[in-house]
Amino acid sequence: GAGDEQVVYEAVKEAWLDTWEPMEESYEEWAHWSYGREEFDPSLWFLAVDGEEVAGFALCQRSETRTDTGWVNVLGVRRPWRRRGLGEALLRHSLAEFHRRGFPRVGLGVDAQSPTGATRLYERAGMHVERRTDFYEKDLEPDSATSEGQSL
Repeated sequence: GAGDEQVVYEAVKEAWLDTWEPMEESYEEWAHWSYGREEFDPSLWFLAVDGEEVAGFALCQRSETRTDTGWVNVLGVRRPWRRRGLGEALLRHSLAEFHRRGFPRVGLGVDAQSPTGATRLYERAGMHVERRTDFYEKDLEPDSATSEGQSL
């Protein structure tokens, strides 16, 4: 409901600690990009709640580039609630809701190396890889261990 945004932000931030790119954006930045936009539809945010705690979430939206496609923007389960089928239940609920609304396709992005087995979860739900993107990076900072004690 309204007012839950800060709680959802904290849950997403915690769940993202186990990904290749932990979330470092401030609440204000996250708020702008997740629910501050004109096309935000709060009826596509699904939360799994245990008492007062957000255990998991599927934050969905219409695709910005394909009008026939629903998009699971962020799907996650916090550590204490993992390995109970909650992620799969949230995903299946999201797929069913998009189907109910007449979307013929649903997409999402995933870290294929995810330690939480996210790719297997999506395949179990009947999804398949449409496009793969590899990211390369190089640290341009000098290694402090090898440069210590050296004078320029």
